[in-house]
Amino acid sequence: MCKRRHVKCNEVRPQCGPCAIGKRTCVYSNDAIKQPDVSESPPETRGSQNDEHHKSSPSRLRILVDSCQNQQPMRPASPRSRTNHATPRSTSSNVAVTSPGLSYNSTPSSRIESCQPSSIEPSTWFELLAADVTNIGGGTIATDTCSWFSEYPIPLLDFENYLIRHFVHVVSKRLDFNDRDVHFATTIPHMALRNLGLMSALLALSARHLSLREMQKENLTRTLVEKDGVPSDPEHIIDHNLAAKYYTKSLHYLNQAMLQSPSYSRSPVLIATAILISTYEMIDGWNENWERHIKGLFWIQRFQENDGETGGLRSAVWWTWLQQDIWIAMRERRRVYNDWSPEKPISTLRAPELATRASYLLSLCVNYASDEEKREDSARRAARGNELLHILQEWRDILPPEYRPLPSVSNDQIFPSIWVNPPSYAAALQIQSLALILVVTNHPSPNTIIDYGGVQQILAASMSIICGIARSVNADDDGANIVSVNCLFGAAMCVQNPHERLALLDLVESCQQRINWPLASLRKELELNYSKHAFHDPMI
Repeated sequence: MCKRRHVKCNEVRPQCGPCAIGKRTCVYSNDAIKQPDVSESPPETRGSQNDEHHKSSPSRLRILVDSCQNQQPMRPASPRSRTNHATPRSTSSNVAVTSPGLSYNSTPSSRIESCQPSSIEPSTWFELLAADVTNIGGGTIATDTCSWFSEYPIPLLDFENYLIRHFVHVVSKRLDFNDRDVHFATTIPHMALRNLGLMSALLALSARHLSLREMQKENLTRTLVEKDGVPSDPEHIIDHNLAAKYYTKSLHYLNQAMLQSPSYSRSPVLIATAILISTYEMIDGWNENWERHIKGLFWIQRFQENDGETGGLRSAVWWTWLQQDIWIAMRERRRVYNDWSPEKPISTLRAPELATRASYLLSLCVNYASDEEKREDSARRAARGNELLHILQEWRDILPPEYRPLPSVSNDQIFPSIWVNPPSYAAALQIQSLALILVVTNHPSPNTIIDYGGVQQILAASMSIICGIARSVNADDDGANIVSVNCLFGAAMCVQNPHERLALLDLVESCQQRINWPLASLRKELELNYSKHAFHDPMI
């Protein structure tokens, strides 16, 4: 342990891992115990990566670290070039806007420079991981990270098998919400059986989700495993403590593996582990750890050149990360960290791709409503707002029949139920409606392309879609309820009618109770905001 910098030190000679990555002078005390060099050879199962590529990884990691330290990454002038993708990529430079002069990146709303909080210390995510491990105080956990991909499956206890089943059958559904290939339910469990860090993250997330659910259903703080034929054992109680134990173990492994194995830093195992850790922090409570690791995951994915069109597990993780970043950015009134823009024109997208594109469009609108962009001059903001309104309308105009509501019975006079199947398409409509609300409520009048009456019509129609779809969401659909909670909360301050406010509060409370997230009552927060403001923009 480096006592001066309070980070984990692997004591490799002549230069330890953290100092090698940060390009610092490595100084050992006279009584330091010598440690053998740790092999950096990738596992044989990663044979597709040649030796030259592995030798170049440390230097690329140093470039990434320097970018984190400087807090001023260079934004590429055009979409980044990529190689060795699992799926073919379009070489077209077109973006998903067909109107002349329109571009998703035409204003600083897509820049990443100002998204980097200067107050985050230490300055690199690698050191943040080490600091997290130190602060948890869990002690050193022995892990063999020299060969991070095990030849044989990791042996599991009975209650751990139960936790994996809970992850596959329940937890993964919220992560696979927009993924037709359900990578979190299929690919990640098999990867976890060969990697201790990923397995620990999976078990931590599953245990925390189960403990929260049981707390709500049974009003218990700890639950014995007595399901699916798994015998009870007082030593194996699924509660917050068990989840935290696996969480700590995963952080230890992640920190050590990133320092000791260059091949691990480019592996899908790393991003899978990181997104599960991030999701654990999300459901465990809205805190700075979640924010830090969302930012760290941005840098790792940028280093790996992953994005929404990479394909496979990498894209599945990227979209999950973007959705989490969007919700944090909305609350903090900042831009999202993303600096990538799609290459596929919107006219070429299939129905499932239109659902994920809606999330990307929402990220642009969150940028537009951020404190950073509000400081721009009115003329520029008006032009950008008009551009976003055009893009959102273009998305809506191109929707296929699958996005149309199906017949349903609703006795609700306020916000009648709207049923769209599948739920991911319904959620996309909610997301696009929230995006519209963010733009029109932050558009500098009188330069808007629509008059006041038009603005009120957009707000009313958007709220009807968000609330109507929220009414039809199934109680056991975590993914749909998460989107509903965030959209309801994000647009709540647009509602002025007392009866509509009461209906919205009931919907927020209902959806929040189903998913046990966030832990603090959103209804109480909205009631407080309603009492303070007659009208306010949704970025609260």
